[in-house]
Amino acid sequence: IMEDAVAALRNDLMPHCRIVTPNLPELAVLTGSAIAVDEASACRQGEELSRTLSTAVLVKGGHARGNEAVDWLLQPQCPPLRFMAPRLPREMRGTGCMLSSAIAASIALGMSLEEGVRRAKQFVFDALAGSE
Repeated sequence: IMEDAVAALRNDLMPHCRIVTPNLPELAVLTGSAIAVDEASACRQGEELSRTLSTAVLVKGGHARGNEAVDWLLQPQCPPLRFMAPRLPREMRGTGCMLSSAIAASIALGMSLEEGVRRAKQFVFDALAGSE
């Protein structure tokens, strides 16, 4: 993505969002950092982005390695929340779009952000696990 597009996202769009949901490569671009190699560095980058934008950031760990797909919800002045599901043993596309849509639907139904993320992550896992 071009540098001016990243600046437009960070300065003009994302501060108006209730939550942004970058994967690890996107998070690296948005923070001007190397791609996080562990949960601690992913959390640090997510916290930095959350502070900069003054909004919630869900760092999606689908691009990470390991037996678990771990996402972190980071919000200004709130402790980090960890969401985990078993990693499914295949390559998939579109899971981030499905997750963000499910989060948006949950928020529209009046759920808290934390509950919406929890339910959305479970929904995506159940849908993908059932499609094998």
